[in-house]
Amino acid sequence: MDSIIGILIVLPPLIFFHELGHYFAAIKSGVYVEVFSIGFGPELFGYTDKRGTRWKFTPFLLGGYVKMKGETLTDNQSNDIKSEKDSFINANLSSKIFILFSGPFANLVLGVLLISFFYSYNGRYETPAIISEVLENSAAEIAGLKSRDIIKEINNINITNFDDVKKIVQENSEKKLTFKILRGNNEKLIDVFPKKLLLENSIIVGRIGVKAILPILSKKTFFKSIYFGFFDSIQLSISWLNGLSQIKWFSILSLEKDKDIMGPIGIAKLSGDIVGKGFMPLLYFMAFMSINLGLINLLPIPPLDGGHIAIYLYQLIFKKPLPMIVQSFVMRLGIILLLLLMILVTIPELGLY
Repeated sequence: MDSIIGILIVLPPLIFFHELGHYFAAIKSGVYVEVFSIGFGPELFGYTDKRGTRWKFTPFLLGGYVKMKGETLTDNQSNDIKSEKDSFINANLSSKIFILFSGPFANLVLGVLLISFFYSYNGRYETPAIISEVLENSAAEIAGLKSRDIIKEINNINITNFDDVKKIVQENSEKKLTFKILRGNNEKLIDVFPKKLLLENSIIVGRIGVKAILPILSKKTFFKSIYFGFFDSIQLSISWLNGLSQIKWFSILSLEKDKDIMGPIGIAKLSGDIVGKGFMPLLYFMAFMSINLGLINLLPIPPLDGGHIAIYLYQLIFKKPLPMIVQSFVMRLGIILLLLLMILVTIPELGLY
């Protein structure tokens, strides 16, 4: 029950903002929106606005759509719609791409705003550049770094938190790094030579062998919250894309449960757990999910927005539309692949293998 409540709290607002992005982009581009549906299924209630758009509310809230005039035309439709200026089919290519992109973009913007609000109200976890422990026989111990040293600079680069230290150290394996540290009331310069560490993926990074103190909550001003919200959202997006590239697709095909990928049941369970933790954790989780929803929809796989954008980009680059038979094939293939992926990630969660 908690899972159902959780998913009903998390997903509908994110889908609503996604479709709202499409809606406003269509209006801006002069395309008439016939229907804005919140959910799927028969209409429970609704109203028609002054533009003539029917806003309807349906019983199945885990979805939604915006129906534009001339978005899909059947053979028995008249040529009248094709000739009308406010139909989607008559919009120029840049407008079509703009309308399609605006849905995922709205999710990305919402993610930034939610994270920014979280930082402004609750605070942002930051790890100060303070050493809590120096490991035995490490590069740090050899150089003379000690517990409670505050790292101010490395090679004249200002250090604001421990992430700055990690980044510089990892990028400078076996190279001299000059640390300016504050020990008590005295500043010292200490030369450290990070040792070489070989990771599983054959990447070499530097390591000095220190541990940081525990992260602390640091409240941010409104503008700093926006700043950190924006850049942390970019970092979340990069992490998501890196994770996507490292998914063990063979394990999915063999129906092995992969901790790096979560299906609808896993998302529902996690949503239920997060709801029980309070409003602020829920807000951050919704930001994370909104960014994920935006990125997923930008993947160049029909029928996702990114798939349609790819088709229109082809037409824009090569000055001719992709043949309808190819479009139809790609669309069907994309639908089959998405359904297959959904089934394959759901079966292990159900324990049916």
